[in-house]
Amino acid sequence: MMNEPIMEVRDDFMLSPAGDSKPTFRTAHFLKPIANSIQEPAFNCNPFSSSSVFDPNQWPLKFHFNGWRHPHTKWLRWVDQLQLRYETIWKKVGIFEAIMSTKCRIKKNHDLLYGIVEKWCSETNTFVFPFGEATITLEDVMVLGGYPVLGDPVFISLEDQDMREVEKKLILARQQLTNRKEGGMARKPLWMDIFIGKGSEIEHEAFLATWLSAFVFPHKVLVKSCLFPIAIHLARGNPIALAPAVLASIYRDLTLFKKTIVDLSKFPAGSYRYPLEITLPSPFYLVQIWVWERFKSLQPQPMLINHGDPLLFRWDKVKALKIDNVKLTLDSASDDFLWRPYVRFADKCGMFYPNDEILVPFKKDLDDQMLSFVICLRVSELVGFDSIEKYLPHRVAMQFGIDQDVPSCVPRFNDTKEIAWKNYCRPIFDKHLYFPSRFFEADVTSRYSRWWKQLVSGPNDFVKKIVQQKRSASSRKRRAHVGKANRSGNEVGVPPGFPPNLADSLTFAKFCDDGSKPKTRKVDEFYADVHHENSVHNCLSQCCSGSSEYHGNILPLKRPISADNIEPSIE
Repeated sequence: MMNEPIMEVRDDFMLSPAGDSKPTFRTAHFLKPIANSIQEPAFNCNPFSSSSVFDPNQWPLKFHFNGWRHPHTKWLRWVDQLQLRYETIWKKVGIFEAIMSTKCRIKKNHDLLYGIVEKWCSETNTFVFPFGEATITLEDVMVLGGYPVLGDPVFISLEDQDMREVEKKLILARQQLTNRKEGGMARKPLWMDIFIGKGSEIEHEAFLATWLSAFVFPHKVLVKSCLFPIAIHLARGNPIALAPAVLASIYRDLTLFKKTIVDLSKFPAGSYRYPLEITLPSPFYLVQIWVWERFKSLQPQPMLINHGDPLLFRWDKVKALKIDNVKLTLDSASDDFLWRPYVRFADKCGMFYPNDEILVPFKKDLDDQMLSFVICLRVSELVGFDSIEKYLPHRVAMQFGIDQDVPSCVPRFNDTKEIAWKNYCRPIFDKHLYFPSRFFEADVTSRYSRWWKQLVSGPNDFVKKIVQQKRSASSRKRRAHVGKANRSGNEVGVPPGFPPNLADSLTFAKFCDDGSKPKTRKVDEFYADVHHENSVHNCLSQCCSGSSEYHGNILPLKRPISADNIEPSIE
């Protein structure tokens, strides 16, 4: 898989994902790897065997969302002050929108979070619905969170003496707070007090360390010294690939959340006397925003935003809809689910969404938008601070406007951070890169349709019951679901096409001086950059400025497209 092309192009019989069309024989593009047969090895987890009987109100369960922040007035003032001086640098390293998005206040909807987490499958890092798989991808983290997919890894070391001197000054400032009698900890408000408006030569680095500690890799109260190297690199205009690390943390927390409620549902309600508290340190608000962007039936009225505002501003202080049954709404959302919500904002979100599909001859001087989109399409390992998670976009190809075939199992490259990072930024072997039209509606192969029917079919008539219940509650017409199919009552039997039961993640030594308890360790900590010839990292460093010769090599494809379902951008 390391040296395979990202895509496969072939003629095949294609169907609408809703199953309401006749097969059409046409040229289609697919994300690899693709299964040779729909009879893939089973894995020991039924995606529909979740906590369907779990009621959070019956359990003393409390989740701490460390990454779900409400902006402090002091922080907002600091952002405004430093934006005047450092906006150019923030844009250069791809974090401007992520920093500005910290001004948003996202109102939490617990019912929605419980409902969507019950659909999570940790074997595939996808949500499994009756109408198909979907997940939070690098594209979502980049568009909604504003985090870059390109750059050096988060475990990068400091390269020269000047950088190390800045780190020493940051560590000294942190130690001075720790030694104070009244506090004894490097709390963020105290940290901001010693830098805001004081004219410190390391104020920018201190600001970025605060941002990283509060919003990106959050600790509840502390500024984390392990994030100082990242802050120092960013302050000097060196891009860091924050998106894969952020997505890894979200995947990890989704798995922890799901495991917690599934394990609790195995015991009688009320058997726990004391509250069970779980801490989720990732920017978990992105999960709720992901649902709002894609499920029209769960989407409240978004805010109008100005041109140039981060897309997250659409949800600032927006109140969630009151939904009687979130699980049922999610299961019956075949007609409501938006596979590509961001193409409506092609002029805002910065991703590469062409009006016409194109083929681009691959070479090292791809611009960063094109290269970012390519990385979003490719199976890889996501290197985080606490774990390495598998990234499987080939299972959700329609989220990128790519046709869907039966996904194959994927081997892991997660023995160490270095190996995983080398997998993430491995060379691209495609001779041409395909970019679908933003108007194109992707389909599924006929064999994928058969495979999915096997997945959701069974004697309990699962999907049919969902459709009937939803229709009885609404007069709105809906298209038929993929299988009109049925959920299997066997919680051990597993559908074909899902990967073997491999290790989901790799836990590392805790190297953050953040005051938390040590965790079980599997590998030693290390800090090393991984560079190799013709890698994605090197592609970025040799990025072109957009010459006319380059754009002349972009080949438009001539195939019919439809703009019927495209909504206008909100200005």
